[in-house]
Amino acid sequence: MMASLFFILTLVWTLGPQKFNTSIITQLVLAIPMLFISSLSYAKVSYREKHHVFDRFAWVTTTLGNNFVLNVAGLMAATFSKPIAIIYFSTSFILITIYYIINIYDGLDTAREELLKLLFILVIMVLGGIIPLIMLF
Repeated sequence: MMASLFFILTLVWTLGPQKFNTSIITQLVLAIPMLFISSLSYAKVSYREKHHVFDRFAWVTTTLGNNFVLNVAGLMAATFSKPIAIIYFSTSFILITIYYIINIYDGLDTAREELLKLLFILVIMVLGGIIPLIMLF
């Protein structure tokens, strides 16, 4: 994911950052430290006895970083075609929801946690992707 971020960042700077809205640039730039720190945190999980805090922190930073990248891809698609961006966000929304529904049914003992994770991810998508898509394009 980090490699794709640097590719997208290079593309944005090559084409000119002024051609992209602030939401795209902000999420792209913030995704880099999120994904970097999540890698460090997941490394701690592998050798720390008390790793629960690192595990949660890694999940949050990974989720934020990955969702920022997903939002950027959709918003960049919108600069070329709003219908493609709508299809992109709809497909992502549906697939993420299906994934978490399967997780919930597979492990009913963790259903509450999985539902909270789903809501967290969908809120990031709505705030960082769908609302900017509606407002800016």
